[in-house]
Amino acid sequence: VFPDATGSTVEHPNRALPSAISYLRLLPLAGIALSASLGVVLWLGHAGELSHPGFLRAEQSVVYAPRAGRVERVSAKPGDSVKPNQLLLVLADDSLDREIAARSREVASLEAALEQCRARADVQITLELKSLDEVLHRTRLESAELLRQHYSATFQHITWRNFAKEANAGRMLAIAPSAMSEPDRVFGALSSDPVVTPESVRAQAVIRQEEARNSSEVKKASADICDQHIQELKKLRENLPEKIRKAAGVGVAEAKLAQTTDQLRSLKEQRSAMTVTASGHGLVGSYVKQPADPVAAGEALVMLLDRDRPFVEVEIPSQQVKRIKVGQTVRLEFAGEERTG
Repeated sequence: VFPDATGSTVEHPNRALPSAISYLRLLPLAGIALSASLGVVLWLGHAGELSHPGFLRAEQSVVYAPRAGRVERVSAKPGDSVKPNQLLLVLADDSLDREIAARSREVASLEAALEQCRARADVQITLELKSLDEVLHRTRLESAELLRQHYSATFQHITWRNFAKEANAGRMLAIAPSAMSEPDRVFGALSSDPVVTPESVRAQAVIRQEEARNSSEVKKASADICDQHIQELKKLRENLPEKIRKAAGVGVAEAKLAQTTDQLRSLKEQRSAMTVTASGHGLVGSYVKQPADPVAAGEALVMLLDRDRPFVEVEIPSQQVKRIKVGQTVRLEFAGEERTG
Protein backbone atom coordinates (compact mmCIF):
# COMPACT_ATOMS: atom_id res chain seq x y z
CA VAL A 1 0.00 0.00 0.00
CA PHE A 2 1.38 3.39 -0.99
CA PRO A 3 -0.33 6.82 -0.96
CA ASP A 4 -0.82 8.57 -4.31
CA ALA A 5 -0.88 12.31 -5.00
CA THR A 6 -4.57 12.63 -4.02
CA GLY A 7 -4.13 10.97 -0.65
CA SER A 8 -5.87 7.73 -1.64
CA THR A 9 -4.09 4.41 -1.58
CA VAL A 10 -3.40 1.80 -4.22
CA GLU A 11 -2.63 -1.83 -3.31
CA HIS A 12 -1.00 -4.33 -5.65
CA PRO A 13 -1.95 -7.90 -4.64
CA ASN A 14 1.35 -9.40 -5.82
CA ARG A 15 3.56 -6.94 -3.96
CA ALA A 16 2.02 -6.97 -0.48
CA LEU A 17 4.54 -6.42 2.31
CA PRO A 18 4.95 -8.95 5.17
CA SER A 19 2.58 -8.27 7.99
CA ALA A 20 5.54 -7.97 10.37
CA ILE A 21 6.84 -4.89 8.52
CA SER A 22 5.13 -1.74 9.73
CA TYR A 23 4.02 1.19 7.63
CA LEU A 24 7.05 3.13 8.81
CA ARG A 25 9.14 0.72 6.79
CA LEU A 26 7.91 2.43 3.63
CA LEU A 27 9.18 5.87 4.59
CA PRO A 28 12.53 5.46 2.80
CA LEU A 29 10.65 4.27 -0.29
CA ALA A 30 8.32 7.24 -0.04
CA GLY A 31 11.35 9.49 -0.01
CA ILE A 32 12.52 7.90 -3.25
CA ALA A 33 9.21 8.46 -4.90
CA LEU A 34 8.93 12.07 -3.75
CA SER A 35 12.49 12.89 -4.78
CA ALA A 36 11.76 11.44 -8.20
CA SER A 37 8.68 13.71 -8.51
CA LEU A 38 6.75 11.02 -10.31
CA GLY A 39 3.47 12.33 -11.65
CA VAL A 40 1.83 10.52 -14.55
CA VAL A 41 2.73 7.57 -16.72
CA LEU A 42 1.64 7.85 -20.36
CA TRP A 43 1.24 4.70 -22.47
CA LEU A 44 1.27 5.29 -26.22
CA GLY A 45 -0.60 2.80 -28.40
CA HIS A 46 -1.43 2.65 -32.09
CA ALA A 47 -5.14 3.00 -31.41
CA GLY A 48 -4.75 6.00 -29.11
CA GLU A 49 -3.01 7.28 -26.02
CA LEU A 50 -3.72 5.94 -22.54
CA SER A 51 -2.91 7.99 -19.47
CA HIS A 52 -2.71 6.49 -15.98
CA PRO A 53 -1.04 7.43 -12.72
CA GLY A 54 1.91 5.30 -11.70
CA PHE A 55 3.97 4.71 -8.62
CA LEU A 56 7.71 4.37 -8.24
CA ARG A 57 8.54 1.14 -6.51
CA ALA A 58 11.71 -0.59 -5.33
CA GLU A 59 12.53 -4.28 -5.00
CA GLN A 60 12.07 -5.43 -1.43
CA SER A 61 13.97 -8.14 0.38
CA VAL A 62 13.25 -9.18 3.93
CA VAL A 63 16.10 -10.25 6.21
CA TYR A 64 15.19 -13.11 8.52
CA ALA A 65 16.76 -14.37 11.72
CA PRO A 66 19.01 -17.41 11.03
CA ARG A 67 18.24 -18.87 14.48
CA ALA A 68 16.57 -18.02 17.75
CA GLY A 69 18.23 -15.56 20.09
CA ARG A 70 18.06 -11.89 20.95
CA VAL A 71 19.14 -8.70 19.22
CA GLU A 72 22.46 -7.69 20.70
CA ARG A 73 23.09 -4.52 18.67
CA VAL A 74 22.04 -2.77 15.47
CA SER A 75 24.77 -1.49 13.18
CA ALA A 76 22.95 0.01 10.16
CA LYS A 77 20.24 2.58 10.90
CA PRO A 78 16.95 2.95 9.00
CA GLY A 79 17.54 4.96 5.84
CA ASP A 80 21.23 3.96 5.60
CA SER A 81 22.54 2.79 2.26
CA VAL A 82 24.26 -0.57 2.56
CA LYS A 83 26.46 -2.72 0.35
CA PRO A 84 26.59 -6.51 -0.01
CA ASN A 85 27.87 -8.26 3.15
CA GLN A 86 27.68 -5.02 5.15
CA LEU A 87 26.78 -5.59 8.79
CA LEU A 88 23.15 -4.89 9.65
CA LEU A 89 22.76 -6.26 13.17
CA VAL A 90 24.18 -8.85 15.53
CA LEU A 91 22.16 -11.51 17.31
CA ALA A 92 23.20 -13.25 20.50
CA ASP A 93 22.29 -16.54 22.13
CA ASP A 94 23.36 -16.93 25.74
CA SER A 95 22.91 -20.72 25.67
CA LEU A 96 25.08 -20.92 22.55
CA ASP A 97 27.77 -18.79 24.17
CA ARG A 98 27.76 -21.01 27.25
CA GLU A 99 28.03 -24.12 25.11
CA ILE A 100 30.93 -22.63 23.16
CA ALA A 101 32.71 -21.76 26.40
CA ALA A 102 32.18 -25.28 27.75
CA ARG A 103 33.44 -26.86 24.53
CA SER A 104 36.46 -24.56 24.53
CA ARG A 105 37.39 -25.66 28.05
CA GLU A 106 36.91 -29.29 27.05
CA VAL A 107 39.16 -28.87 24.03
CA ALA A 108 41.88 -27.30 26.19
CA SER A 109 41.62 -30.18 28.69
CA LEU A 110 41.76 -32.80 25.94
CA GLU A 111 44.78 -31.12 24.37
CA ALA A 112 46.63 -31.28 27.69
CA ALA A 113 45.68 -34.94 28.17
CA LEU A 114 46.84 -35.75 24.66
CA GLU A 115 50.20 -34.10 25.27
CA GLN A 116 50.65 -36.19 28.43
CA CYS A 117 49.82 -39.39 26.55
CA ARG A 118 52.27 -38.51 23.82
CA ALA A 119 55.01 -37.67 26.33
CA ARG A 120 54.58 -40.98 28.16
CA ALA A 121 54.53 -42.86 24.88
CA ASP A 122 57.69 -41.09 23.66
CA VAL A 123 59.59 -42.02 26.82
CA GLN A 124 58.52 -45.64 26.56
CA ILE A 125 59.33 -45.72 22.85
CA THR A 126 62.84 -44.41 23.52
CA LEU A 127 63.52 -47.07 26.16
CA GLU A 128 62.04 -49.91 24.16
CA LEU A 129 63.90 -48.94 20.99
CA LYS A 130 67.18 -48.75 22.89
CA SER A 131 66.68 -52.24 24.30
CA LEU A 132 65.59 -53.56 20.93
CA ASP A 133 68.60 -52.02 19.19
CA GLU A 134 70.90 -53.77 21.65
CA VAL A 135 69.29 -57.13 20.90
CA LEU A 136 69.47 -56.40 17.19
CA HIS A 137 73.16 -55.53 17.45
CA ARG A 138 73.98 -58.74 19.34
CA THR A 139 72.02 -60.80 16.85
CA ARG A 140 73.90 -59.25 13.94
CA LEU A 141 77.22 -60.02 15.61
CA GLU A 142 76.11 -63.59 16.24
CA SER A 143 75.03 -63.94 12.63
CA ALA A 144 78.37 -62.61 11.42
CA GLU A 145 80.27 -65.08 13.64
CA LEU A 146 78.15 -67.98 12.44
CA LEU A 147 78.77 -67.03 8.83
CA ARG A 148 82.49 -66.90 9.52
CA GLN A 149 82.36 -70.36 11.07
CA HIS A 150 80.22 -71.60 8.16
CA TYR A 151 82.79 -70.41 5.62
CA SER A 152 85.61 -71.91 7.68
CA ALA A 153 83.86 -75.30 7.90
CA THR A 154 83.12 -75.16 4.17
CA PHE A 155 86.78 -74.53 3.48
CA GLN A 156 87.77 -77.47 5.70
CA HIS A 157 85.24 -79.69 3.94
CA ILE A 158 86.72 -78.85 0.55
CA THR A 159 90.24 -79.33 1.89
CA TRP A 160 89.55 -82.79 3.31
CA ARG A 161 87.67 -83.82 0.18
CA ASN A 162 90.66 -82.97 -1.98
CA PHE A 163 92.95 -84.68 0.54
CA ALA A 164 90.87 -87.85 0.30
CA LYS A 165 91.06 -87.78 -3.49
CA GLU A 166 94.85 -87.67 -3.33
CA ALA A 167 94.87 -90.64 -0.95
CA ASN A 168 92.55 -92.66 -3.21
CA ALA A 169 94.91 -91.99 -6.13
CA GLY A 170 97.73 -93.62 -4.20
CA ARG A 171 99.71 -90.42 -3.87
CA MET A 172 101.18 -89.83 -0.44
CA LEU A 173 101.66 -86.36 1.04
CA ALA A 174 104.69 -85.52 3.09
CA ILE A 175 103.00 -84.23 6.23
CA ALA A 176 103.51 -84.93 9.89
CA PRO A 177 101.05 -87.33 11.60
CA SER A 178 100.06 -84.60 14.05
CA ALA A 179 98.54 -82.60 11.16
CA MET A 180 95.66 -85.06 10.90
CA SER A 181 94.25 -83.79 14.23
CA GLU A 182 94.91 -80.13 13.31
CA PRO A 183 93.27 -79.46 9.92
CA ASP A 184 94.56 -75.88 9.77
CA ARG A 185 98.08 -77.26 9.46
CA VAL A 186 97.37 -79.57 6.52
CA PHE A 187 99.07 -77.20 4.06
CA GLY A 188 101.54 -75.80 6.52
CA ALA A 189 102.88 -78.95 8.10
CA LEU A 190 105.25 -80.17 5.37
CA SER A 191 107.91 -82.23 7.10
CA SER A 192 110.60 -84.84 6.46
CA ASP A 193 109.05 -87.03 9.17
CA PRO A 194 107.73 -90.42 8.13
CA VAL A 195 104.61 -90.10 6.02
CA VAL A 196 101.26 -91.58 6.94
CA THR A 197 100.19 -94.63 5.05
CA PRO A 198 97.65 -93.99 2.29
CA GLU A 199 94.89 -96.09 3.96
CA SER A 200 95.03 -94.19 7.29
CA VAL A 201 95.13 -90.90 5.40
CA ARG A 202 92.03 -91.81 3.37
CA ALA A 203 90.02 -92.94 6.40
CA GLN A 204 90.85 -89.90 8.50
CA ALA A 205 90.26 -87.57 5.52
CA VAL A 206 86.77 -89.00 4.99
CA ILE A 207 85.93 -88.56 8.68
CA ARG A 208 87.27 -84.99 8.74
CA GLN A 209 85.41 -84.24 5.50
CA GLU A 210 82.05 -85.31 6.97
CA GLU A 211 82.68 -83.44 10.20
CA ALA A 212 83.46 -80.25 8.28
CA ARG A 213 80.38 -80.66 6.05
CA ASN A 214 78.08 -81.18 9.02
CA SER A 215 79.60 -78.22 10.84
CA SER A 216 79.18 -76.04 7.74
CA GLU A 217 75.50 -76.98 7.42
CA VAL A 218 74.82 -76.37 11.11
CA LYS A 219 76.53 -72.99 11.04
CA LYS A 220 74.64 -72.01 7.88
CA ALA A 221 71.31 -73.01 9.41
CA SER A 222 72.13 -71.09 12.59
CA ALA A 223 73.12 -68.02 10.53
CA ASP A 224 69.82 -68.25 8.62
CA ILE A 225 67.91 -68.36 11.89
CA CYS A 226 69.79 -65.29 13.05
CA ASP A 227 68.96 -63.48 9.81
CA GLN A 228 65.29 -64.38 10.24
CA HIS A 229 65.42 -63.09 13.79
CA ILE A 230 67.02 -59.87 12.54
CA GLN A 231 64.16 -59.33 10.07
CA GLU A 232 61.61 -59.93 12.83
CA LEU A 233 63.40 -57.44 15.06
CA LYS A 234 63.43 -54.86 12.26
CA LYS A 235 59.70 -55.30 11.70
CA LEU A 236 59.09 -55.09 15.42
CA ARG A 237 61.18 -51.93 15.60
CA GLU A 238 59.19 -50.40 12.76
CA ASN A 239 55.80 -51.14 14.36
CA LEU A 240 56.84 -50.62 17.96
CA PRO A 241 56.21 -46.83 18.20
CA GLU A 242 52.65 -47.14 16.89
CA LYS A 243 51.89 -50.05 19.22
CA ILE A 244 53.21 -48.14 22.24
CA ARG A 245 51.21 -45.03 21.30
CA LYS A 246 48.09 -47.16 20.93
CA ALA A 247 48.68 -48.84 24.27
CA ALA A 248 49.23 -45.44 25.90
CA GLY A 249 45.85 -44.24 24.58
CA VAL A 250 47.20 -41.64 22.15
CA GLY A 251 44.84 -42.68 19.36
CA VAL A 252 41.77 -42.53 21.60
CA ALA A 253 42.80 -39.11 22.93
CA GLU A 254 43.34 -37.82 19.39
CA ALA A 255 39.95 -39.07 18.20
CA LYS A 256 38.14 -37.53 21.17
CA LEU A 257 39.95 -34.22 20.69
CA ALA A 258 39.11 -34.20 16.96
CA GLN A 259 35.43 -34.87 17.70
CA THR A 260 35.20 -32.13 20.31
CA THR A 261 37.09 -29.71 18.06
CA ASP A 262 34.59 -30.35 15.25
CA GLN A 263 31.73 -29.69 17.64
CA LEU A 264 33.34 -26.44 18.74
CA ARG A 265 33.87 -25.41 15.12
CA SER A 266 30.22 -26.10 14.35
CA LEU A 267 29.10 -24.01 17.31
CA LYS A 268 31.33 -21.12 16.26
CA GLU A 269 29.89 -21.30 12.74
CA GLN A 270 26.43 -21.03 14.23
CA ARG A 271 27.51 -17.97 16.18
CA SER A 272 29.05 -16.45 13.03
CA ALA A 273 25.72 -16.95 11.27
CA MET A 274 24.13 -14.72 13.91
CA THR A 275 26.01 -11.79 12.43
CA VAL A 276 23.36 -10.61 9.96
CA THR A 277 24.63 -8.86 6.82
CA ALA A 278 23.02 -7.33 3.74
CA SER A 279 22.56 -9.67 0.78
CA GLY A 280 23.00 -6.83 -1.73
CA HIS A 281 22.84 -3.08 -2.27
CA GLY A 282 19.86 -1.38 -0.76
CA LEU A 283 18.28 1.06 1.62
CA VAL A 284 17.60 -0.04 5.20
CA GLY A 285 13.98 0.12 6.29
CA SER A 286 12.67 0.08 9.86
CA TYR A 287 13.66 -2.75 12.17
CA VAL A 288 10.99 -5.07 13.50
CA LYS A 289 13.17 -5.89 16.51
CA GLN A 290 15.22 -3.64 18.71
CA PRO A 291 18.27 -4.41 20.88
CA ALA A 292 17.52 -6.92 23.67
CA ASP A 293 14.31 -8.10 21.94
CA PRO A 294 13.95 -11.90 21.63
CA VAL A 295 13.96 -13.31 18.11
CA ALA A 296 12.60 -16.61 16.81
CA ALA A 297 14.29 -18.56 14.06
CA GLY A 298 13.02 -17.39 10.67
CA GLU A 299 11.41 -14.23 12.07
CA ALA A 300 11.61 -11.06 9.96
CA LEU A 301 14.17 -8.56 11.21
CA VAL A 302 14.38 -5.74 8.67
CA MET A 303 13.52 -4.98 5.04
CA LEU A 304 16.01 -3.79 2.43
CA LEU A 305 14.83 -1.66 -0.49
CA ASP A 306 16.86 -1.86 -3.69
CA ARG A 307 16.98 1.77 -4.80
CA ASP A 308 19.42 0.96 -7.60
CA ARG A 309 16.74 -0.98 -9.48
CA PRO A 310 13.50 1.03 -9.15
CA PHE A 311 10.50 0.28 -11.33
CA VAL A 312 7.22 2.01 -12.14
CA GLU A 313 3.99 0.26 -11.30
CA VAL A 314 0.82 1.23 -13.14
CA GLU A 315 -2.62 -0.29 -12.65
CA ILE A 316 -4.59 -0.46 -15.87
CA PRO A 317 -8.26 -1.45 -16.08
CA SER A 318 -8.75 -4.93 -17.51
CA GLN A 319 -10.75 -3.62 -20.49
CA GLN A 320 -7.73 -1.58 -21.60
CA VAL A 321 -5.03 -4.24 -21.09
CA LYS A 322 -5.55 -5.64 -24.60
CA ARG A 323 -4.42 -2.30 -26.02
CA ILE A 324 -1.01 -2.66 -24.37
CA LYS A 325 1.60 -4.49 -26.44
CA VAL A 326 5.21 -5.45 -25.76
CA GLY A 327 7.53 -3.03 -27.50
CA GLN A 328 5.24 0.01 -27.38
CA THR A 329 6.79 3.34 -26.50
CA VAL A 330 6.15 4.66 -23.00
CA ARG A 331 6.35 8.33 -22.00
CA LEU A 332 6.82 9.19 -18.36
CA GLU A 333 6.08 12.61 -16.92
CA PHE A 334 7.90 13.65 -13.76
CA ALA A 335 6.56 17.08 -12.64
CA GLY A 336 6.68 18.47 -16.15
CA GLU A 337 9.79 16.52 -17.22
CA GLU A 338 9.22 13.81 -19.80
CA ARG A 339 11.14 10.61 -20.43
CA THR A 340 10.43 7.97 -23.05
CA GLY A 341 11.49 4.41 -23.41
